[in-house]
Amino acid sequence: MSARIPKKTILQACIIKQQLIIDNFEKEIEGLKEEIFGQDVIPSQGDYSAAERTEVLERYERELRFLKDELQILAAIDVESELNEVKAGAVVQTNRQIFFVSVSIERVEVNETAIFGLSTEAPIYPEMKGKIKGDAFVMNNMEYQIIDIY
Repeated sequence: MSARIPKKTILQACIIKQQLIIDNFEKEIEGLKEEIFGQDVIPSQGDYSAAERTEVLERYERELRFLKDELQILAAIDVESELNEVKAGAVVQTNRQIFFVSVSIERVEVNETAIFGLSTEAPIYPEMKGKIKGDAFVMNNMEYQIIDIY
């Protein structure tokens, strides 16, 4: 595997990606609000599309709150801490991929390397939690060897 990518660089990439997702959700929410509340004609009582759009709007607003909460979690990570075990805030380099234990961000590219943001709520996390460099863990019949943690 390649040399260590600074945790600060990884965190910045995750924050940028999370903010882009938030921005997209905010645009979608604004568009839905215009559709729902910007109508000149009052829909008939049999018009379920307005109710469906309102339900989607509520789901999007919940998701937006969740995304903003995750952005706050990212902002609170101490990039100066040097960790030697898998826990929140750790960069975990394995023989298969690199994880950043933070929030669930599918993938970010940092210095042409894929990094996977991993929430402590993810199913794989309990399998790797507390492990140290040299340890292995198994998830979905795949073995991961920990090469580095920082």
